[in-house]
Amino acid sequence: MATLPRRPHDRGDLRASLVTAARALVVAEDTEGLTLRKAAAAAGVSHTAAYRHFADEAALVAAVVARGFDELHAAAEAASGGPLDRLHGIGRAYVEFAVANPSLYRLMFGGEVPRRDVHAEPAAAEQRVHGLMSSAIVDAQASGELAGHDVADVTVLMACVLHGLCSLLLSGQLPVARSADLADTVMALVDAGLAAR
Repeated sequence: MATLPRRPHDRGDLRASLVTAARALVVAEDTEGLTLRKAAAAAGVSHTAAYRHFADEAALVAAVVARGFDELHAAAEAASGGPLDRLHGIGRAYVEFAVANPSLYRLMFGGEVPRRDVHAEPAAAEQRVHGLMSSAIVDAQASGELAGHDVADVTVLMACVLHGLCSLLLSGQLPVARSADLADTVMALVDAGLAAR
């Protein structure tokens, strides 16, 4: 396992370094490789120092999950074009993120996710992604491209469809090489069902 060179950290920098190291462990060793002790070693600090920033492993996992949602949000936020194009771009970014970061994506949505009522950081980061999707839906409804269904319901539908597609891709039930085409097809079919009549 590669380690970062030992160097002094200020309080904020050490926390960020530990999250970065933990994220790298998830990529390298999947979720089984993520421990507070390993993250501390990879960041070049003692595990005692890590406990100054994270009460336990669940707190570290929560921070990594929140970082994942922040990365997904940044990718989705880059979607551009008209309202429906933007919504499709968010869908493609969602699928591309999952395919490019399978271990992180599984951690974000897997059974190891810390309880949201205890660790608010991942829930808030996930909500920012859903907020971006909701905003695109509102714009597509305002432009007349989508019917005026309840925005919260449509957001849940989109999230379910995208997560289902990602799960099928990551489990090998659908070919990853076709992920972009499949994302476009699925989004277009959902649009057709939600299109303004």
